[in-house]
Amino acid sequence: FRLTVTDTDGATNSTLANVTVLQVPDYPPEANAGSSIVLFLPRNNVTLNGSLSSDDKGIVSWEWTKSPSDQDKAVDMQNTRTPYLELSHLEEGMYTFVLKVTDNSGQSSSSDVHVFVKPPTNKPPIAHAGSNVSIALPQTWVVLNGSGSSDDIGIAQWKWEQLSGPRKAELSHFNESSTNVTNLTKGEYIFQLTITDGNGNSVADKVAVTVTQNKNVKPKANAGGDLELTLPLGVLVVNGSSSSDDLGIAKWQWSREPTSLAIGTIIEQSDTSPVLMVSNIVAGKYEFRLRVSDDQGEWDEDTVSIIVKPDPELKNLVELTLNIEAGKFTQTQRDSVLLKLGMLLRDASQLVVRNLEVDSSGRAVLVFYVSSPTGSVDGPKVVSTLKNKLAQDSFLLQLSVVDIRTTVCQNTCSGHGVCNQETRICYCEAFWMQDLIRKYMGDGESDCGWSILYVIIGLLSLAFLSIAGIWGLVCLCSRMCHTYPKDKTRYALLESTEQVKMPLSKTIQSDSETDSDVLFENRHGKSNGTKFRNGFKTDPRIKT
Repeated sequence: FRLTVTDTDGATNSTLANVTVLQVPDYPPEANAGSSIVLFLPRNNVTLNGSLSSDDKGIVSWEWTKSPSDQDKAVDMQNTRTPYLELSHLEEGMYTFVLKVTDNSGQSSSSDVHVFVKPPTNKPPIAHAGSNVSIALPQTWVVLNGSGSSDDIGIAQWKWEQLSGPRKAELSHFNESSTNVTNLTKGEYIFQLTITDGNGNSVADKVAVTVTQNKNVKPKANAGGDLELTLPLGVLVVNGSSSSDDLGIAKWQWSREPTSLAIGTIIEQSDTSPVLMVSNIVAGKYEFRLRVSDDQGEWDEDTVSIIVKPDPELKNLVELTLNIEAGKFTQTQRDSVLLKLGMLLRDASQLVVRNLEVDSSGRAVLVFYVSSPTGSVDGPKVVSTLKNKLAQDSFLLQLSVVDIRTTVCQNTCSGHGVCNQETRICYCEAFWMQDLIRKYMGDGESDCGWSILYVIIGLLSLAFLSIAGIWGLVCLCSRMCHTYPKDKTRYALLESTEQVKMPLSKTIQSDSETDSDVLFENRHGKSNGTKFRNGFKTDPRIKT
């Protein structure tokens, strides 16, 4: 390249620069087929490793072949285009294999490896499982040592196993020269040690272990210790397997104490096994007694107390009964219902599913509670919220809802009754009854808000007032509908003096009286002041 420069006066000058491009050297690869291998029949397979081959820019191809001089020798070759060649069905003799590696420039390199296949050795390994052992109870373990075994080329594999015995023993490190045998009981055991050398030759040896009992020791029962649990519990598990006996426990028997709760079902006949399992657990105190016996009739007992606390979320649990058979309710439908329930509740709330049950009619019942950052939401509040929203659209959950209610009836029945858990109807105490106004005109909730005594008094008062009102109306109507005629005044002629009868009352004349004396006569009659019934005022009548 030439560079020319010119100044302001027009003077110029030039110079040359040479750039030489050199080719980066590409070194040929270096093949490495690995070290020679010696095999002893009956072992007739091996894997050759050529991964130690290298190249400065990377190897692009691998190729394994047999040496031209070994073309007539039988052998199966697999993965010939990889760094690892798998050989099988080798025969006695020497094999030569060639590894050729090539880089991306086409340069290659080769390496040979020899495989020597020799006949099997005539010296098999010698197994020695040790001397026979005798122990006495209460010792229930023994160590078996097979380190006295030998082989001319080395032992490749150890294996301990039990051939016979009163019961199955437990062997730890069964693939080593020594093993620890536990869980022994009275009787004779036979154990076998099998060793294998590098050529696949194997041999076995046996050892006997005799367990005797000098004195019978009664078993020791251990029911597992007292427990304190909290509902919900699917199954209550009480573990008595820590019980022990020098000879071995022959019988297990669990029983319920008289003071224990009776509720709870023993499953899988576990009351005759070391581990007791009880379902349908409720809150309260359970007490169980474990009795263990040995073959010689000795026994021991232990008791365990389990305190089951109530579910802390019991009053917040809500049961949503769906109108679908439980046998047709799929996981997809369940997830969809939970998603929509979460949308109906507040955003900050979290719906926690406790269980999926089946009611008496076979319908699916989803049991859950709602948790918020401040704690669990009251069950009645959740029920009220969902009922109000589902009342607007009953198909918000896609599946129709049969019932929504709390798991536990929280109706106090006005303090005068007990709520039935299944029907949610209040069973009232004596002299109390349902509030009929609330039942037929209110929210329809069952309660015991009315006193029967007050209801009877009210009904009698209402009946009396009704009768009095009806009687008053009848009387009023009678006065308005009927008019009574006034009595006519009747007059009569005055009789003569001679014909006048003796008056009802009179005054007897004395000697001093004359004919001119006045005789007064009163007519008695009902009067109203100075007026008679006809309304006229009369003066006293004077008779002379």
